[in-house]
Amino acid sequence: MDRGTIEKRLNDQKDLLTNLISKAKSNGMEQVEIYSSYGYSEDVSLEKNDLNNCTATEENMFGIRVVHEGNQGFLISNHIPSLYTSIEEAYQLAKSQSTPDVDLVLPEARTITNHFDTYDTTLDFMGIEDLVGYAKEALGWRSDLYDKVNIDSGDFSLSKGYKLIVSSKGVMAHELGAELSASVMGMGVDGDLVGSFDYDSASGFTKDQFQSLWKKAFHEFGNKCMGALYAKPTSGFQGKVLLPPDAVYSFFLGLFIGSLNGTSLRKGKSKMAGKLGEKVASTLLSIWDDPTNKAYMGSTGFDREGMPTSKKNVLTDGVLESYFYNTYEAKKAGLKESNGSATGGAQSLPGCGPKQLQIAPGSSSKDEFFKLPGKTLFVNRISGTKDGASGDFSGVVKGGYLLEAGEKIPVREVQIVGNAFDALHQIEAISKEGELLGESSFVPYMLLDGFTITGVTED
Repeated sequence: MDRGTIEKRLNDQKDLLTNLISKAKSNGMEQVEIYSSYGYSEDVSLEKNDLNNCTATEENMFGIRVVHEGNQGFLISNHIPSLYTSIEEAYQLAKSQSTPDVDLVLPEARTITNHFDTYDTTLDFMGIEDLVGYAKEALGWRSDLYDKVNIDSGDFSLSKGYKLIVSSKGVMAHELGAELSASVMGMGVDGDLVGSFDYDSASGFTKDQFQSLWKKAFHEFGNKCMGALYAKPTSGFQGKVLLPPDAVYSFFLGLFIGSLNGTSLRKGKSKMAGKLGEKVASTLLSIWDDPTNKAYMGSTGFDREGMPTSKKNVLTDGVLESYFYNTYEAKKAGLKESNGSATGGAQSLPGCGPKQLQIAPGSSSKDEFFKLPGKTLFVNRISGTKDGASGDFSGVVKGGYLLEAGEKIPVREVQIVGNAFDALHQIEAISKEGELLGESSFVPYMLLDGFTITGVTED
């Protein structure tokens, strides 16, 4: 499967979907949208420290949405010959509903100014044999450097495809892409001693980019697994927590970002409702969403509804500047149109959310965080419960370290509780350095204060 073949399929499909929508309109269906997601991938998997399987898959999914008099019908299909029948069925679903909403409409077409094409044709000269080579290389790294790390599972993938959206409102947008990616999951094992599991991944537009990022990701995975293997219990304390980039969103910022979702705001489930223009976080924290940066994986010129994306300031010096709206939620909020924040794909209705969150770096060196006086808990990840509405979270720290007197001591059975919205004000420092998570979101290290850490002491 090469670029030329995929482009021909895309062009043929644009014509097909345009004709199907014209036919639907001629039969009284005024609001029809079809979102197509096509992907071809070759994959090599790992299991239990060995090669497991090689596969090639091809899939084309269609999300068909029909709106009729304020009601909506939605169907998913992967069968091209019966797409028009699916349109009719979605129309009947919409007609059968009895709770119309005047704000439920398909958006009018808008001009898309950012056009993305991340398909590097050199990837057309790669295949299963290259993925097998990467897999064997990773197994070699494990054997030579991390022989006590058990790789439970892993995957190496070369994927190509496109996304396409066409609607009766004049929306027509598409993007091609190709990438190499890999992931690994496992844990340290030494006899009867088993550490907590960990995970890492990498992806790239080009072979060189992927190889560099994957090597770094695998070694970080190995080091984290080994660090967690010989962890010891520790006593509890009141104080600081240090979050590496991987933990920043999973620890507390993810709950905050979820509260900016237009649906949560409308349903009264967000603590951030009515707070635009207000200071809701430390002045150290600035966040923006920028899907238009062409250097990042996942960047896109349009959202799930075919609306143009743009850079949006979310927090500036702790002041809340924007929410995330699709067309429906924007209208419910009294706005004229969405802000290009519809999320999802062919298998879901449009949601609301960011695409490429970035966090502004701070002024501190991350190395300073590891030399602080007293005790600091380094949180690799947390396994527990979270409540999106209240922001409360609690759980057990996995792969964590106690930082004390310049030492980095792996710890286990440490529990922590907190509140995501309170944590926004507990940020004490942000590092100048950071990491590009998923090759799409820059995230620095964060030091937070005022947490209660519960531990245990061995007899």
